Amino acid sequence: MSSSIRGTTTLVGLLGWPTSHSLSPPMHNAAFAALGLDWAYVPLPAAPGRLAEAVRGLVATGFAGANVTIPHKQAVIGLCDVLDDVARLACSVNTLVIRDGTVLGTSTDGAAVTGQLAPAGANALVLGAGGSARAVASALTVAGATRVEVCSRRDSGWPPDGKGIDVLVNCTPVKDELIVSPRAEMQVADLAYHPDGRETVLVQAARAAGCTVVDGLDVLLAQGAASFERWTGTAAPIDVMRAALRPAAGG
Repeated sequence: MSSSIRGTTTLVGLLGWPTSHSLSPPMHNAAFAALGLDWAYVPLPAAPGRLAEAVRGLVATGFAGANVTIPHKQAVIGLCDVLDDVARLACSVNTLVIRDGTVLGTSTDGAAVTGQLAPAGANALVLGAGGSARAVASALTVAGATRVEVCSRRDSGWPPDGKGIDVLVNCTPVKDELIVSPRAEMQVADLAYHPDGRETVLVQAARAAGCTVVDGLDVLLAQGAASFERWTGTAAPIDVMRAALRPAAGG
């Protein structure tokens, strides 16, 4: 990231509550610096009930866009002027692109998971009830999964037993509890991550079982690169983003 934000700097950021844990700022700012772009990515903590004000503020102050995280991925839908097909199908938005005062909503969450797995013909289980779970479930269906089950703590069958599951995706914020025990033949993705780089309990168990594993930083990198390209119109420097992300997490 450049040493200062100037009057010419294009701003993007992260809308969520809280945002202090996120590793998106170092990842994106390293990418901007590597490409010599006068851009900056900043955390934008927006409390529940203040989201509409926050989105209006982005438009009013000339932001080029933002990522959207917990708990706003569904609530922000009604604040978008336009939704693309991905967001409309998923009923979830994690990326805003602002052009000429118009707010476009899209989602890069689902593809960030399915692009790193082989879900075609698989029975998939998605853990969670929020916007990420909706996006991932939608993407798994589009990618050809035979069956997609979404399960959360709200359901009477919680926790699920995971029998007959080929693909397991954790879209809850749970990091230190094993909700479903992975088996060797599973593909496992965990959207949760520890900011200090420690592996979540699910990732530890999945690696120990010999599963194909996509951890939270893998997902963050993929969804972040897709958002970067939507904002800038420039190919994301993946290696730079990965190098910035892993050290930032202590890994």
